[in-house]
Amino acid sequence: MNEVFYVLAPVLALGLIGYFATRFGFFLSSHRDGLSKYVFDFAVPMLLFSAVVELEPPKASATALFASYYIPLVVVFTLGLLISWLLLKRPVIESMVIGLGSCFSNTVLLGIPLIPRALGDDALFPLFLLISVHGITVFTAVTVAIEIARGRDAGLANLPKQVLSGLIGNPLIVGLGLGFLWKLTDLGIHPIAADMFHLVATSVIPAALFVLGSSLASYSISGSVGPALLVTILKNTAHPLAVFLLGSWLGLEMLWLSVATMLAAMPTGMNMYLFANRYQVSPPTATTSIFVSTVSSVITISIVIALLKSV
Repeated sequence: MNEVFYVLAPVLALGLIGYFATRFGFFLSSHRDGLSKYVFDFAVPMLLFSAVVELEPPKASATALFASYYIPLVVVFTLGLLISWLLLKRPVIESMVIGLGSCFSNTVLLGIPLIPRALGDDALFPLFLLISVHGITVFTAVTVAIEIARGRDAGLANLPKQVLSGLIGNPLIVGLGLGFLWKLTDLGIHPIAADMFHLVATSVIPAALFVLGSSLASYSISGSVGPALLVTILKNTAHPLAVFLLGSWLGLEMLWLSVATMLAAMPTGMNMYLFANRYQVSPPTATTSIFVSTVSSVITISIVIALLKSV
């Protein structure tokens, strides 16, 4: 549990700094809006662009690994969406964001530091295989689904135009699309540009955590507890359990099974807030969900590690 706490502590601390800076009036909503725009409209699309350009196809067969992780991811997303929509009576777009929070792991801040520490350096290869397509595929699928949902009222004839307009106006999709187009040129990324992307990468995570903490101080969480508990239960327990059961049934090698299970056990990532903020669908739900999922993961990840080591 100590290892998990030491990795989580700086993440929570930076969020708390943003929280108290806002509570005491040092960081205003106008400041948060500007920082949010930098993170979500400029920095993250730039990172997606560089990630796509640098993406290399796996040199080893990873079909069972991808199936073990991504089939449960789709199932958990669907469960989160349906429960929040049908039982919690949330709007469909907000339910999609809740579904995203229920299945999208915090891979960079927590997965990369924790998993090799728990499973050894051999875990890096399957870990990076999974992460290589994690954001790209989920971002694209959820964005398309949200844009379709937003375009329902435009009528069937205008739906394609509405969806296309929404996608073109989304900085995340623009970053992904330009990345794929640039990759087709085989020009790669110039070292100067690579250094620039590295500078952006070092700024995104602390800025996003600061914004998240600030948002938590600005919103009432009274109506967000139910969805936050749903996200936490699905993300921290149901997702890793489903991955372990399917991976075991598919006969996945134990190290790769452990990596996939641990990655699924990571708490909800910042991307839930990114989508909630982008589409203005209950940011309080996103901030509360991320906070509850992250704090409780100190216990749930420790349990997952102990169980995997006992198998």
